[in-house]
Amino acid sequence: MPTFLPFLRAVKTPAASLLVCASILGVGVNCSPRGVPHTAPGPATGPLPNATVGVTKPPSPVERASAAGASDTPSDAGALPSASLPPTPLLAVDLPYPVDARPRAQDPAQAAAEDEELARWNVGGSSDPNAASSQASFHPGTRVVVDTRPAKRRAGAPALPAPRGLTYQRVLAQARSRGYWPFRLCFERGQRDKPTSASGQRDKPALGGETRVAFTIGTRGKVTAARLLDSKLGNASTAACMVREVNKLEFSPAPASKLRMVAMIQVYPGDAELPVAPDPAVVAALPRGDFDPEVVRARVTEKQAELDACFADARRADPALWGRLALSVILEIDGSVHRISEVESHFPSATATRCAQVVLSSVVFPSVNGKPFSFVIPLRLSPNTVPQTTTGPDENPSPPDAPVGVDSD
Repeated sequence: MPTFLPFLRAVKTPAASLLVCASILGVGVNCSPRGVPHTAPGPATGPLPNATVGVTKPPSPVERASAAGASDTPSDAGALPSASLPPTPLLAVDLPYPVDARPRAQDPAQAAAEDEELARWNVGGSSDPNAASSQASFHPGTRVVVDTRPAKRRAGAPALPAPRGLTYQRVLAQARSRGYWPFRLCFERGQRDKPTSASGQRDKPALGGETRVAFTIGTRGKVTAARLLDSKLGNASTAACMVREVNKLEFSPAPASKLRMVAMIQVYPGDAELPVAPDPAVVAALPRGDFDPEVVRARVTEKQAELDACFADARRADPALWGRLALSVILEIDGSVHRISEVESHFPSATATRCAQVVLSSVVFPSVNGKPFSFVIPLRLSPNTVPQTTTGPDENPSPPDAPVGVDSD
């Protein structure tokens, strides 16, 4: 719920706008379709970068000696007070950034992998068995399953023997490993660039589906032709993108003769909302000047004890609570907070969210260019125990070589 504060003027500020599912094995990269169980109660990796976590300073040698010598002190001399260390903060404060300008990797595949991790944090976790992240099948990232088969020959044509060198199994393995990220990025771009309907509203995200592409591998190992057979994605640009990516594939060793194949590419959205990718034009148009994310973060960490208390209370009520809380802050000209509300994330505890909003609403931030300004404060509560993520067996194993003409369209 947004927190509104008294103010003397209207502030016109653009509203704040609002995934790796891959098992990397010797035969390639793949992701399971919807319905295949994945155990993912917490983040797959450690904390996100740029986090400021209060570090407990270890006792000095003198302090350790004093503490150790306390047991040797005669009883009538009185016990020396033990060195008390400040508690480690529960909450990490990631580097703030202007609204609509979340830092993102330049490499598309790296950016998509980080988006998946961010999506996992944005959902978070709790003890609620009905929560999305509590489900055994929960997986935040886009699911991609790639299969290939020899193209169906004309009726009555003799079946060709399985090729040597570049076998059908190798074609499948290489199509998976080399096509996974290109196909996934095609789908995610289509999800973000959904066309607008005649009513002016953006179309709903696609539910996913299979796209079939016929392609030919030439005697140099490169795809010499690719064409769309059909697609259930409902997005022509995404299907066309997949055809282009199939046309870029290369295989080795090069076959002795042309291989005519069909790729079946199944893509499904993840269980978490795909993070919004910043628009480069919007980022370029942002005012440069007085916004210093390090200084802003320092102002937030001045309230570390109060923020920790908010989340400590919430965790006492729900020991399994964790996740990312992204708060959009609209500043007045003088740096005081005009409005603060949650964006991007869906933190599982409304009580902790409200408490953090109230705490941060009292902070006076540096004025930015003498104008109203909007930025995001990302807070992150790590799980009590980070689960170990293990890479399981390939969930879509490569089939043995099959003679041409066995499969049917």
